[in-house]
Amino acid sequence: MIHVFLLIVLANGVIVSQDMYFRSINVCNAYAESIVVRKNPYSISPYVSAYCVPKLVEPEGLLIYDK
Repeated sequence: MIHVFLLIVLANGVIVSQDMYFRSINVCNAYAESIVVRKNPYSISPYVSAYCVPKLVEPEGLLIYDK
């Protein structure tokens, strides 16, 4: 078992992705920042947020991103 960081992505408060794992919190946060879209509040586009959480996983068969 190892600790990694799980990227969670939400659109309008609903989880749309929680399957990307990173070895580094800095790399995970960089992806989260790149995903976040803040548009005009009057736009019909969904509000997207993303954040990283630590998670203990079994690494066998799991894709874990380094960069």
